[in-house]
Amino acid sequence: MEASELGEHSARLDGDPIRDAFVRRAPLVPWRGRRPVPASDLAGAWQRLIASPPRRRKRVAYVNVPFCANHCLFCGFYRGPAQPARVAGYASLAIAEIEREADAAGIAEAPVHAVYLGGGTPSALPADGLRRLLRSLRSALPLAPDCEITVEGRWLGFDADKVDACLDAGANRFSIGVQSFDTASRRSQGRRASRDELLRFLAGLLERDRAAVVVDLLLGLPGQTAESWREDLRICIDLGLDGVDLYPLNVLPGTPLATAIAAGRSGATLPLPEQGARYREAARLLEEADWRQISNSHWARTTRERNLYNLLIKQGADCLAYGAGAGGSLADHAYALEPDVESYGALVRAGRKPLRAIREPDASERVHQRLVAGLEVGRLDCSELPPEALRRIEPLLGQWQRAGLLEGARARRRLTIAGRFWAPNLARGLHDALHPEEPRRSDR
Repeated sequence: MEASELGEHSARLDGDPIRDAFVRRAPLVPWRGRRPVPASDLAGAWQRLIASPPRRRKRVAYVNVPFCANHCLFCGFYRGPAQPARVAGYASLAIAEIEREADAAGIAEAPVHAVYLGGGTPSALPADGLRRLLRSLRSALPLAPDCEITVEGRWLGFDADKVDACLDAGANRFSIGVQSFDTASRRSQGRRASRDELLRFLAGLLERDRAAVVVDLLLGLPGQTAESWREDLRICIDLGLDGVDLYPLNVLPGTPLATAIAAGRSGATLPLPEQGARYREAARLLEEADWRQISNSHWARTTRERNLYNLLIKQGADCLAYGAGAGGSLADHAYALEPDVESYGALVRAGRKPLRAIREPDASERVHQRLVAGLEVGRLDCSELPPEALRRIEPLLGQWQRAGLLEGARARRRLTIAGRFWAPNLARGLHDALHPEEPRRSDR
């Protein structure tokens, strides 16, 4: 990419970089630039992938549980309600999928270093379903001795029986969707628990002292004030949590929040410049409290918290994916599973891998993965990049450094706190620089 071609990837050179570098956050669309495998060859391509010995790289596994008690306004991942009839047999379906191919070379011959039960809300499953699903993962997959096993959950329905079922079956990390501790803000977004109910639930998890406990917060929710944001951070610091994720709110088209804002039924979200300023404030407060930043969105207080799954995904780790709507990768091939729960179940019961799509890697995949992995942990090491790749991205890197997003030597740059806030834009810019032949779509 020549300097004259930077276009939308060019950052503003005046003003406060964390507030003003770009006019919008522009994350990279998944699978962009990858060539789809023809539908007629999906089954054959999958068999070839799982028959091949795995690469000598760390691997992870993901299980999607596509049920929630309700659709929170901001959420773009909602699949369907957690109705007892739909939820009851889901764990058995996922277990059948996991165990059917567990002996294949591409599955069995390299350790899995992190397992993540996400969704949706995995804690919507009954206690016995969670227990059986986790035990199946531990027995069927070659988990590393120190494997990080995460269960996502929320207060609603996550009772003591479910918590203990997860712990007894080997879970060692809980990621709890908090978004905000402020009762009014939570309930305006469809979260039912009050601040006090949520604090009691988290205290119960922490008192067990058997797993890392991590929460996520959204910055920029409608009605969020500077004071309520600082209070959310203070609570995280005082609770004794192991980690916290901080995510700038992205209002996705088609979500209830986007509809409510358009209809005037909800206040506006916080403008991006203010989101950036609050991200910077959060980074400062957590650093002062001796938390360490281990990725652009994640801070840890204790050595128990590693955030391993998310870090490995950004490094391009193979991901063994299971469950309706899950997405994974093998040998740099990305794949997605059937999202409709009924169709997924029918395929599993028929003995078939419930594939929706497979996409092949492009020539620049490894280079881009390496750069994105560096962005995630705040550094860009270009010392061993192919000369052509370096030529394409150097104009961008130089411009971003002048804009206050990068610092350091040319070969090994670091992201400033502003650069970490705008990392999704940087990842997209690097992708486009490495794929100059790809048409620029208006999917921003």
